[in-house]
Amino acid sequence: MIRCKNIVLIGLIATAFFTACEKPEKLYPQPKTSLGVQSQIFAMGENYANQLWFDFATQKTETNAFGLWHMGFSCDPSQPRVSINGGISASFGVARFAGSSFGKITADSIKKVQWYFDNPNGDPDSSAFRRAFVKNGTQWGVNDYTYVIDLGDKIKDSTRYVQLKFTDCKPGQSYDFEYKNMEPNGFQRKQTITVNRDKNFVYYQFLEHRTVDNEPFNNDQWDILFTTYKESVPDANGVPYPYVIRGVLINPKKVSVAQLDKVDFNAIDKAYASAVVYGKKQDEIGYDWKQYDQTAERYTMVPNRVYLIKTTDAIIKMKFVDFYNDQGVKGYPKMAWEILQ
Repeated sequence: MIRCKNIVLIGLIATAFFTACEKPEKLYPQPKTSLGVQSQIFAMGENYANQLWFDFATQKTETNAFGLWHMGFSCDPSQPRVSINGGISASFGVARFAGSSFGKITADSIKKVQWYFDNPNGDPDSSAFRRAFVKNGTQWGVNDYTYVIDLGDKIKDSTRYVQLKFTDCKPGQSYDFEYKNMEPNGFQRKQTITVNRDKNFVYYQFLEHRTVDNEPFNNDQWDILFTTYKESVPDANGVPYPYVIRGVLINPKKVSVAQLDKVDFNAIDKAYASAVVYGKKQDEIGYDWKQYDQTAERYTMVPNRVYLIKTTDAIIKMKFVDFYNDQGVKGYPKMAWEILQ
């Protein structure tokens, strides 16, 4: 299901208030790392400026800066899909206007519209641009929608809002669109995005009007990604709010995951791991392996939570050990794992 946000004042106040990655939870003791397993710290940084890509088979890690792109275009030839970088801001979202045009959308038009962001599960039907593309027989086309993209409240001028219309789509080849800012006589650009089959997405940056190289590995060379993204999380009263959170997304092209709770990490063997059910949602690991205590002002790991990760190379059992470095600075998740033989 698509989660939405509202740009009205109460929504902005709520967003400013809910700055923690997760809602408060009970503080649990930190689990101990089993002897003999491999472990590594992933340095996202105290301000989460980095994202880290990791491959279990090669033990390679690549790091790049978070937040350099606004919109991603899927390179999958079977299914067109467009994603947004909602982790940039809790207010980053997309509004849709059916059968409209650039000239008809004004600043007043977006005051009470419904805003959407991507569900981090990666389902095309749960993206902010759901139903943007339509299939007629064997050919794909575009629906007659005009979109407004809110690039986030950190931008204080007219570049914050981008109007966009898709004009053509050839899955596995290219996407065509045009866009402009909200000024009546502002710029208007046409853009063609050519996909790269070696990657999962090709990325675009609206402020600099250029594509961005965001994936340091080819799509068959990485398993998991430590990054920032947005999720709809209910508060204590059950009211969902858009939270900017830090977690782990998987590469569904080559990885599937099973989450196990209240199990002994050391007791899991390959026979056990081979019998469980795995899923390919992009956020199968997600963010809730850690919990935050407002009083102690510290994250701790959920005890006895184990992830089984099935890649094209092996089955791995994995758990999170800490979220702090040796100096006690947050933003340094530590992961322990063992390749099952």
